[in-house]
Amino acid sequence: MSGTRTDRAEALERWADDVDSADLKVADTEVLRSIAELVEQRNEVDEDLTEAIRSARRSEHSWAEIGAMLGVSKQAAQRKYAKVTASDS
Repeated sequence: MSGTRTDRAEALERWADDVDSADLKVADTEVLRSIAELVEQRNEVDEDLTEAIRSARRSEHSWAEIGAMLGVSKQAAQRKYAKVTASDS
């Protein structure tokens, strides 16, 4: 969890410790949990994708090749990923 999500979770736990159970109602949170899980998965995929692009650049693949694999133009690929791969150049 990110620092922000951790802070929110801790605040929620503090609130839960102090809330009167008579004020609570049952809520279906399955869909919200699904969203949180998908965000975690997306973050992992984004990290893996960035690392794959770094590896491709270290292997001297062009931005045109990388863009083709991403389904975008070479300019779009370079614009999005050049900064995160710059330290590898």
